[in-house]
Amino acid sequence: MKLDSFFRSRIPAAVICTLIGVTPVAARPHGQSAEGPQGKTEDRMFPTGANWILAELNGRRLSGDSPSLTIDVNFRGSGYSGCNTFSATLYPVRGMRLAMGPVAMTRKMCDAGRMGLERAYLSILHSGPAWSVEGSDLLVKGSTGTLRFKRGL
Repeated sequence: MKLDSFFRSRIPAAVICTLIGVTPVAARPHGQSAEGPQGKTEDRMFPTGANWILAELNGRRLSGDSPSLTIDVNFRGSGYSGCNTFSATLYPVRGMRLAMGPVAMTRKMCDAGRMGLERAYLSILHSGPAWSVEGSDLLVKGSTGTLRFKRGL
């Protein structure tokens, strides 16, 4: 079996959520939130379909060819990770967190700096990070660091 055809088979996001023990977020129109019994804001709908460009990694601004992220309406995440392109199920779950499934990616080698950026970027996404939208930025905070994205074209 070719590696390419292997990665084309997709595991439904609901199955991944069940396997890792998280509850999917109920769908709401983009930008709307629900108010809890004490007026506390609950989970918001993740902004799917937008292209996000990484602007900062752990508070440091990036220059040059920055990583990117898009999560489509089927919760398929894809983008550029600093050296390679990748694809994975990225599912928003309760608590405004992201659950990431297995990653399929190209196997290009880059210089040590680019490979380090890629490792840090994917490590944060894979750590079950919390996410929030601050103005027009997407902030993703994981156990291994913080990503700040700007909306791309």
